[in-house]
Amino acid sequence: MKEYYFSNGDEKFGPFSLDQLKRQNVSRDSLVWCEGMADWTPASEIKELSSMFIDLSKKEAVHEVEIIETASENSSSRMFQSPFSFKGRIRRTEYGISLIIYYALYGVLAAMMDGSDLAALAIIPLFWFFLAQGAKRCHDRGNSGWYQIIPFYFLWLLFGEGDKGPNEYGADPKS
Repeated sequence: MKEYYFSNGDEKFGPFSLDQLKRQNVSRDSLVWCEGMADWTPASEIKELSSMFIDLSKKEAVHEVEIIETASENSSSRMFQSPFSFKGRIRRTEYGISLIIYYALYGVLAAMMDGSDLAALAIIPLFWFFLAQGAKRCHDRGNSGWYQIIPFYFLWLLFGEGDKGPNEYGADPKS
């Protein structure tokens, strides 16, 4: 049975059987030697080890495809994922659409209110939606949700850019 040695820079490790070597931290560029070889050779050039790196490359490629698919699914379905929650961050677009929805539904409910208690009760979840979306937009700017009670701050939320990268309220909704 062949005994293999490998080197990752200055240190040399071994001897290992072929199975043991495959379980070690051997990279493509690690130098490997066994009896019968003239010199230390990169692991990717040794026939017995080359399949290990091809399989690894395939796994990495599959993993990259999964990441890309997940990111595209998340970006297309992220809007209005949890519209009544006060946690997380949202982009300007979702906030702007939320304002349009709020004022349109509020106008319809206000017109229907002629003393109707049902229409008055429907305003409560609508107002909750409005506050939750505003709080998440404040979070995207790195502020507490309480900032939305500042007069005309909704304009800053609508036109101001959010924090780049993650902040204390969550991941960047643009990523």
